[in-house]
Amino acid sequence: MRRSVLTAVLAFVILAMLAPPVFAQAPAGPPAPKVTITGTFDQITAAGRNFYDGNFSRDNDREWYARTRFRPDFEFAVGRTKAVLGIELDLNYGQTGSNDGGFPGNNSGTACGFVGGCKGAGSAGGGLDLNTDVAGLFEIKWIYTEFDLTGKDSILPFIPILTVARAGGQPFATIANYKVYYANGDFAGVDLYSTFTPDIKNHLAWVDVEDQLAGGNRAPALLRTNRGKDFAFIESLEVTPFKGLDLKPMYSYFHADGLTAGAARRNASNPRTVGGAMNVAAAVGGGAPAGDAADHENRHTVGLDARWRLGPFGLDPTISYQWGNYETQAIRTNGTVGQVKGDASAWLFDVIGSFQLGPLLLEGRGVYTTGNKARDNLSLSKRYYEPLDLDTGYWSGGWLGILGLGVDYFNGGGPSNQGMDTNVGYDRYGRMQVALRATYSITPALSLYGVVAPTWTAEKVDTDTGCPQPLNVANSATGCPARVVVSDKSFVTGDSRYIGTEVNGGFTWRFAANTAFDLAGYYLAAGPALKTSELLNGVPVKRDQHDGYYAAARVRLSF
Repeated sequence: MRRSVLTAVLAFVILAMLAPPVFAQAPAGPPAPKVTITGTFDQITAAGRNFYDGNFSRDNDREWYARTRFRPDFEFAVGRTKAVLGIELDLNYGQTGSNDGGFPGNNSGTACGFVGGCKGAGSAGGGLDLNTDVAGLFEIKWIYTEFDLTGKDSILPFIPILTVARAGGQPFATIANYKVYYANGDFAGVDLYSTFTPDIKNHLAWVDVEDQLAGGNRAPALLRTNRGKDFAFIESLEVTPFKGLDLKPMYSYFHADGLTAGAARRNASNPRTVGGAMNVAAAVGGGAPAGDAADHENRHTVGLDARWRLGPFGLDPTISYQWGNYETQAIRTNGTVGQVKGDASAWLFDVIGSFQLGPLLLEGRGVYTTGNKARDNLSLSKRYYEPLDLDTGYWSGGWLGILGLGVDYFNGGGPSNQGMDTNVGYDRYGRMQVALRATYSITPALSLYGVVAPTWTAEKVDTDTGCPQPLNVANSATGCPARVVVSDKSFVTGDSRYIGTEVNGGFTWRFAANTAFDLAGYYLAAGPALKTSELLNGVPVKRDQHDGYYAAARVRLSF
């Protein structure tokens, strides 16, 4: 019996040793790669009159068009490390230019055959003509890698504080601000996001605005391709002293050699500057079409952005001050032409207050930015605020539709109001604006809203100036980005501060999962500051302003 039991035990042990270790835990392997796709599909149509070219004294600009936008983000992740590729496509319904809707049918190399030939031209716009064969219209928005720089399993694991690095083409997001006022849109560079405590975090970003390659500045002046090395640093804290209050102090330094991006420097007209404007080749170096990088700018900006929530009450104040120095080619006080040094000093105040009363949300917003008088020599002093990049995002999000961007984000803002959604103020004159908005949620899926927003400038607008030219196919993408000299009366004295009052209304209906329908109307009762002057048979003539309006509808699928 003992022999039988011993044999059975030995057999069991041998089988157990030969059997796979089913109950043993497998060693942990590397995390599995994961790919995620998110984004939006928009179908939009809009119709309007007298705001497309920014010249409110000529009311023959009108259109009714439709378009689509596809905006996917592809995220490739392995553990905490990830890479993101963001793509954007914009296509009009129908052929809206003289050439085919895209490449290779478009032999000119410009979307829709010429600049302004279709909505989105200059970014990636195209036209869906008959048979809808369109090519070469991909726009890369984001292309970055995000990884742990410090902390556990990082490049610098001996530093205990977690810092996430993001390198490449990326969104500004909240690097510089909560509310859009200084840096918005996208940039190429590096952002370091450190978490000291759950309530104290920090962004340190380097923004590569324009780079200079070896040899780019060695050719003769007219053949040079470089525009200098332009860059910015942004340092911003995120502090939560207590629940409901978020503070974001920010400091930024911007340096530019010669010409720079129009988003970072307003190209305001100035008759005492060589070339007649502040950001043209002749004004900041001369010689080469790209500029000679001979004149420099150093700009400093500090700001404080805050968010306070206390029950139904909300307050979002922003204050920012900007100073610096710059050089331009201009007419000196002794009448000679050469390098002139100027100084910059500007303020911005922006505040939003809100109160939630059941289904009713009441909001008010106000902004004040300093500006220059009509007679000021901008080569000596700039008093208007210049953000780094707002990407047409200032006062967007349902506040405006003509003096900012609304449901159809290809209309309004930009050239139609001298860059008030891109450069904050109206031309050189600064900005004063208030707005009241009421939103009523009939159901969680259906909400109605209305906005009233009167607007003035900080300094009086000289209406003895005009737009560069009437709207045509060659300039419809730029419109009237700045007022220009018309006669010897231009930029001598101001006439009016009142831009006008914008009245908007619309609704949002989330009729299906991840799908919403927006319908809105926008009307600007134009004020006398929007009068312009023109030369007719060599004689300056002042033209009265006219109102502008449009309506837009959009179906958006988010995935």
